[in-house]
Amino acid sequence: MDDKRLKPSNKNSFSELNAEEIRGWVIDRMTQIEYRIDNAITKHIDPKNVDAFENIILNSTIIAFGAKLKILRNIENFDKKIIEKIQLISNIRNAFAHLPLHQSAIIKFKKKEGSEMILTPTSVENWNYLNVMNSSGEIKQKKAHELFNEFITLNKEIRDYFDSNNR
Repeated sequence: MDDKRLKPSNKNSFSELNAEEIRGWVIDRMTQIEYRIDNAITKHIDPKNVDAFENIILNSTIIAFGAKLKILRNIENFDKKIIEKIQLISNIRNAFAHLPLHQSAIIKFKKKEGSEMILTPTSVENWNYLNVMNSSGEIKQKKAHELFNEFITLNKEIRDYFDSNNR
């Protein structure tokens, strides 16, 4: 019988991931954060039927992610700075999930000594970038690896908050 299950990655570091795998990793981690948000809301509301509340009311096809953040804002003692970080990480997730990756490079040259005009390349820097719209509606180029590093940092901070506050 063929094993039709999805296999876990055997990659040992982020540097081994390709663009599609990074997109998948970002989306997966955001799903895990949303699961933690659902748990925090469920614990706060303390519904009679937890399964129905989580599977029906908090279902992402019924209540949008942004609406869940509005609920979090109204939970006493929930750190508002964490909500800001969740909004930021959600924007990064949306960029990776929905925007095309473009390629760019900077080649630095050095002018060769003498009378001839000869330029010699001294370094090449390649990267992917995303055209991300900021909250003011301006489109800015963001280096994908910098966004990914920011996502990793925010992911850890958010998960640590949920884990330490048992939410």
